[in-house]
Amino acid sequence: MKNKNLIYGIIALLFLTGLSFFIWNNYQIKSPPRNSEECVAESCHGLNIICGPNTPEFCSMMYAAGDNCRQYANCQLIDGQCKLEKSPKFENCKSCVEKCELDYKDDVVNFFECESKCR
Repeated sequence: MKNKNLIYGIIALLFLTGLSFFIWNNYQIKSPPRNSEECVAESCHGLNIICGPNTPEFCSMMYAAGDNCRQYANCQLIDGQCKLEKSPKFENCKSCVEKCELDYKDDVVNFFECESKCR
């Protein structure tokens, strides 16, 4: 009788292990396959936007100078090449941020106040 319960316990354990493995293997969140034609910003912050196929694994929530300007630029496949498309608004915003950097290079508070007005 004790051996019978032990055998049933082992069978139940094997069944639950197999079931757990099946569920984990089939229902885990899988990353979408990388497309060789993917064209994204490879950096998360700042004015130096580099385009390529490598999506950042994560981006911090910390704000960096020029992040507001990034909304006016994007990475696109053009003639089979991944390139940065900058609108005139991006160029204006970037120039404004760069001017703030020069004007307030030793004053972080006033720099970010100036930079926040760049649009």
